[in-house]
Amino acid sequence: MKKSSLFMAPPLEFEVLEHDRVIAKVKLDYRNQTVEVWQDHNVLPVFLPFPNKSKVTVGDVLDYFESRCFPRTRHHADKILQSLGLNDYVASEIVKQTHGVLYDDYVWIRFSNEELTCADVHPRFAGEQEYSSNFCE
Repeated sequence: MKKSSLFMAPPLEFEVLEHDRVIAKVKLDYRNQTVEVWQDHNVLPVFLPFPNKSKVTVGDVLDYFESRCFPRTRHHADKILQSLGLNDYVASEIVKQTHGVLYDDYVWIRFSNEELTCADVHPRFAGEQEYSSNFCE
């Protein structure tokens, strides 16, 4: 009898932040294919990971991760992956390293085992803070 061994990722918990404000909390259970989400609806929907969704699926979370990554079709994507220590484009693995930081906004992802601030992960934020303190002196 042949044994099949399915790889099942452990549950994944993360927060979505805008600057240092938590705007969403997500618990993703791959094994049971369930997602629990809390979103701060006092935040503009453009910042929320799942605006106007009452039921969020595992696929929705994976799509959100991909929306926070460089495009699959980006020139030299293989070199970017290599610099991240990855062989394949797997959005969840990319986001674990990049925190889903995009230059265009201050939304980012912090995983349950991390104690980070926006200044720790977002180069534009850190640069603006430095500029602001130098400008105000």
